[in-house]
Parts: sequence; C-alpha cells; structure tokens
Amino acid sequence: MPSNTEKLKKLYTQFSKDDYVLIPVNADPDSIASAMAMKRLLWHRVTGITISNINIVKRPDNLAMIRLLGVKLIPFDKIDINNFNNFVLLDSQPAHNQSFSSLKFSVIIDHHPLTDVNASFTDIRPQYGATSSIMTEYIKSAKIKPSMKLATALFYGIKTDTSNFERQALPEDMRAFQYLFRFINVTLARKIEYAEITIHFLKYYQIALENMKIHRNRAYVNLGPVINPDVCVLIADFFMKIYGID
Repeated sequence: MPSNTEKLKKLYTQFSKDDYVLIPVNADPDSIASAMAMKRLLWHRVTGITISNINIVKRPDNLAMIRLLGVKLIPFDKIDINNFNNFVLLDSQPAHNQSFSSLKFSVIIDHHPLTDVNASFTDIRPQYGATSSIMTEYIKSAKIKPSMKLATALFYGIKTDTSNFERQALPEDMRAFQYLFRFINVTLARKIEYAEITIHFLKYYQIALENMKIHRNRAYVNLGPVINPDVCVLIADFFMKIYGID
C-alpha cells in the first residue's frame, strides 16, 4: 500500500497552476473540514478554489461552525460550472447525490463504503471513522502546521462522524484527533458543539418527551411534521444519551 507521502505526491499531480477548482460538499462538519483541508493543501498551487454546498445548511451546529470558523460556502445553484476546470469530491461519492453524478471529478477522497467511482485519483477508506482523519494525514504529510481554525474544523469533523469514538473508528482516527488537539481552540469547538438547539427546535423536544414509548430498551417517538429533517437526528441523539436506551 502506498505511503501517505506517496499518495500526497500523486494527489498534487492532479492539479496545475492554472486550475480553477470546485469542491462541492453535502455540508456537514466532516465534509466542510475536509474541504478546508484540501483548500489549504492547494494553497498557491492552483489559481482558485471554491467550496460549494449542494444542500441547504440548517442545523445550528453546522451554521455555527461555518460562522465561527469563517468558512465561505457558495450554494451550488449559484455556481456556473463553466468557470471551473477541476473538480474534487470529499466525504462522498458521485452515486450519493445527483449533483455529484453530473460532474467529472479528478479527485475523490472518502470514508464511506466504496461505490462505482471514476477519477484519476481516488482514496476511499471505509474502515476510517471520518474523512477528516484522512485529510489530517495529508496535512501532516505535506508538513503543514494547521491553523487554529483548520485544526478545530478537522477535530470537530472527527468528533462528530465517530460520535466521540462510539462508532466505527481506527487507531488512525484517534491519532489524528490527538495530533489536532494541540492546535485547536477548545472554547470555539465547544461553542460549535453546543449550538445544536435553536428556540424553534425546543417544541419538538416537548413533543418527544410527552409522546415517547419505551419498548425493549428502545425509544419510539412520533414527532409529526417537522420544519427540518435534522430535528429527527437531534431527537434521536438526545434519546441515545438516556441510560438504558439502546
């Protein structure tokens, strides 16, 4: 298996000084952090880099991450594809979304199970807990000291996608997490993490608590119509923190 240094060298061969690079993301902490890392890797190596979100960002923690870390995202429907000649896909694969499948990518880096991918450079590691861990390895191989904002983003990307290492992860994920910790702003990371709930979401917690059914260590809740599907994720995470709920 090629070393991280060898992979980095091959990655760099996919770009030239005249490139205008587009990184479309299904914006969540792991994909945003990975895009920030790629942007740093390509600094001074290409003419321009744009990160574009294909989804509408509504989750409070995602919005807080974008605001507090100064991430510039341009909605995909406002992008003119003709302005770009090089496309990079991170934390996803073309089959995951129609917006991705319409583009020809030169680079695909992901930690999800492999689908049918076609790119000059691919690095798919489904055993990893987060793409942010993979991108941290590239940053280290490039001998780049991550900025506070980049380190905090990658740290939070690993933290969320491994669910604080409760989900599948490797020692490599933990090593990346530990490496980033020395560069992060802990206060900033906490502000992002604790920005999950808005005043508009509170009523759903009330509905959940009033209507939950417990059966065989599982919690069931009918929320009814919700303003955002992320509400369901937040409620599920909330109940998973209750002792005895599996």
